[in-house]
Amino acid sequence: MSGTESVLHQLVADAGLPPVTEVTAVTGHGFDHEILHAVLADSREVVLRHRPDAPRPAPHALARFLAAHEVAAPALLAGTDTATLYEYAPGEMLSALVDQGRVTDEQWHAVGTAFRGLHAIRFPAGLTGVFTENGLNLRPSDPVATLHGELTRSEPVLAATLPGVVPQLPRLHALIDAYADRLRSTPTVLAHFDVNPANIIVTADRATLIDWGEPRVLDPGQEIAALEEHVYLLDGSLLLPPAFYAGYGPRPATTALHRLTGAIGWYTSGDFDEWDALPAALKPKADRWKRGLAAYLTKLPELLRQL
Repeated sequence: MSGTESVLHQLVADAGLPPVTEVTAVTGHGFDHEILHAVLADSREVVLRHRPDAPRPAPHALARFLAAHEVAAPALLAGTDTATLYEYAPGEMLSALVDQGRVTDEQWHAVGTAFRGLHAIRFPAGLTGVFTENGLNLRPSDPVATLHGELTRSEPVLAATLPGVVPQLPRLHALIDAYADRLRSTPTVLAHFDVNPANIIVTADRATLIDWGEPRVLDPGQEIAALEEHVYLLDGSLLLPPAFYAGYGPRPATTALHRLTGAIGWYTSGDFDEWDALPAALKPKADRWKRGLAAYLTKLPELLRQL
C-alpha cells in the first residue's frame, strides 16, 4: 500500500466512514496533488487530495463557510495539513467536455448558475483578501493601482519574450484609467480563483466547483475573465457562450479589461518557468497554455480596439 493510500484509509477512519473497498488513482489533470478516488463499503464515493511537499492547515473554516452559503462545492469530510478527504462530485470535467466539443447549453447554464451562487457572496468595493484557516482576511485595495502595477511588473518580461506587445502597454494603461470609476465602484465577491475547467465537474444539469486551494475576495470580472481565458486555451473561444450568462447573469462590466491584464499577468508570472520540471505527462498541457497565451497577446492591438 502506498503512502498516499495509507493516508486515504486513515482519513476515512477519522471521518467515521465505512472502510475503503476500491481505490483508483486520478492522474493527468492537476500539477500539484496526488488524487485518489475511492469507493466505500456502503457504496459511497470519496476523493483524497494529497500534497505532502506543501503542508497547509486543513480548510475546515472555508468548508463551513461554503456549506453555510450553499456554494456548489463538495463537502470536506476530514483533513490534515497535507491531505483532504472530500465527498465525490459525480460528472465530467468541464475541461474534457470543452476540449472535445461536447458541452451542452444546459451544462453551460449549470456552470453559470454555480458561479452566480458563489459570486452572490459579496463585499464592499475596494476590499480584497484571502481565506485563511481562521476565516476571511480582508484589506482595502485600489484596483486601479493594482492593475497599473501588474503591467509595470510585466513589462521587462514582455520586452524579453514578446517585444511586440510592449508598444501596446501605454494604451492599456490609458484604458485602466478610463475604467477607473467602474473598477473602484464594483463590489467584490468570494471567488474560487483557480477556475481551470478541470476544477468544474458537470452533469447534465449541475456543476460543482472543486479544488478550493486558494479562494480570494476580488472583482467578479476578474474570475469570469480567468474562466474565459482557460476556455480560450482549450478551444479558441474568445467569449463564454450565451448559455453561461443565462445562468450567471450579465457579464461583469470589468471582464474585458481583466481579460487582457490577466493574460499578461499570467504569461509573465513565472508559472511556466516553474512548470519546466513537470512530469512528461503534464508538461505538454503547460506548454500548450503558454503558446496559447502568447498567441492571444499578439492580438492585443485588435483586442484593445474592441474595448
